[in-house]
Amino acid sequence: KFFNFKILKFTSCSPASSHMPVKVQKIRQAARSLASNVVLPCRFSIMSDSPSSPTDTPTPAPGHGLSPDEQVRIKWVKVENWEKPEESRETVVVVSHHGMVKVGPRFMDRVSVSSRPLSVGDASLTIMRVRASDAGLYRCEVAYGIEDTQDTIHLSVSGVVFHYRANSSRYSLDFNTASEACRSVHASMATPDQLTAAFEDGFDQCDAGWLADKTVRYPITVPRPGCAGDMLHRPGVRSYGIRDPAEKYDVYCFVDKLNGEVFYPPSISGKLTWQEAKEECEQHDAVLASPGHLFAAWRAGLNRCDYGWLSDGSVRYPITVPMPQCGGGMLGVRTLYKYKNQTGYPNPMDKHGAFCFKGNN
Repeated sequence: KFFNFKILKFTSCSPASSHMPVKVQKIRQAARSLASNVVLPCRFSIMSDSPSSPTDTPTPAPGHGLSPDEQVRIKWVKVENWEKPEESRETVVVVSHHGMVKVGPRFMDRVSVSSRPLSVGDASLTIMRVRASDAGLYRCEVAYGIEDTQDTIHLSVSGVVFHYRANSSRYSLDFNTASEACRSVHASMATPDQLTAAFEDGFDQCDAGWLADKTVRYPITVPRPGCAGDMLHRPGVRSYGIRDPAEKYDVYCFVDKLNGEVFYPPSISGKLTWQEAKEECEQHDAVLASPGHLFAAWRAGLNRCDYGWLSDGSVRYPITVPMPQCGGGMLGVRTLYKYKNQTGYPNPMDKHGAFCFKGNN
């Protein structure tokens, strides 16, 4: 039995082959929040061509004993460093062919494609519980017999989970106070899925904190004494289960997109008290940024190796480019505590820089 199928090209596709650095003319965009699910579209069309002359040779069926759907080969890859073609490399997300599916280690148990792609003309990729590290350029490749085509799409992932502690001391927040603490810094209480997604990207914090479902948990990537919890010597998110809302812990907050701009005023030539920092921001028609603002800005790429006052009286700075003199080469938002046990905020009369926030509205 013979088939003569043609796979039509996508409405927007990358001209590069799968064996060459990617050079994209136009890339479609997708955006999701941390720990949500996303579908990266990859649709194609099939039409049967009748031979136009006796010399036309029909394309043989590419497999024997397999359904047409099983004969379609779907491959999704994530293209790392695609902005620099000479440095680009591919990470396999999933390959589906001959009724078998191979999933890359980073995406195990989190991705799927249609089992009937030919029937529905759909090779879209579903990613569950997206992580910040999932952001980037993806390429879909579809092949049937000797015909093949591809499409590209860029995924953006917003949102960051951060640990928050009251100025007074460690473990001083009951559930309601913890919820209000997150709101006061322009964030919300994190969910278990959001904390897990952050952990899977390397978030490590040996401090028990409230989550939105009234459980208390903390993420440990490097097991160590005093941080074993209910998982002993294994990495993972430790859980105390659902707790009495009157019990006191720290809290894990979540902030999504930054609806404005966080900046370190270029006019600052010296150091400022908290009140002076507040007034400096007002000179720029802005306000002191909150920790939620600063963490969202850090996720969006803000990098500044200078401690600055924030609205809650804390002093922090964001690092997205590793530097030994700034947090020991580790990425994240660094916090200056008053005491060595990482409690207390600096005296408001101490002098530091300032991070300001100006909203879009």
